Amino acid sequence: MAVLSRNPHRLQYLVSASGYEDENGDYHSGEEHWEGEIPCDAVPAGESDEREFEDGIIRKYSYEVCNIPANCRAFTIGDRVKISLLGGIEREFEVKGFHRYQLQCKIWV
Repeated sequence: MAVLSRNPHRLQYLVSASGYEDENGDYHSGEEHWEGEIPCDAVPAGESDEREFEDGIIRKYSYEVCNIPANCRAFTIGDRVKISLLGGIEREFEVKGFHRYQLQCKIWV
């Protein structure tokens, strides 16, 4: 008997460290790496849907990422996220909107 998973995908987010100048005046660029292994359910929107987000701007989005645990970090518009889909497929997106409900969070990308 097959067991259905409500959160079959994994969400990661890009963390960037800012660059710095050393004592010689040389600039060193910051490092970027992916963090998190947040369970979620990424649902494609079919053709790009439009929605007005919290900043008042109407944007098109391709995926709704649902069932994110309510205690996750807060995402802001413009954050980079990576979704690991079934079959080992990974897709990288920019966050278009984020909303925290009582029992879950949702991201539009």
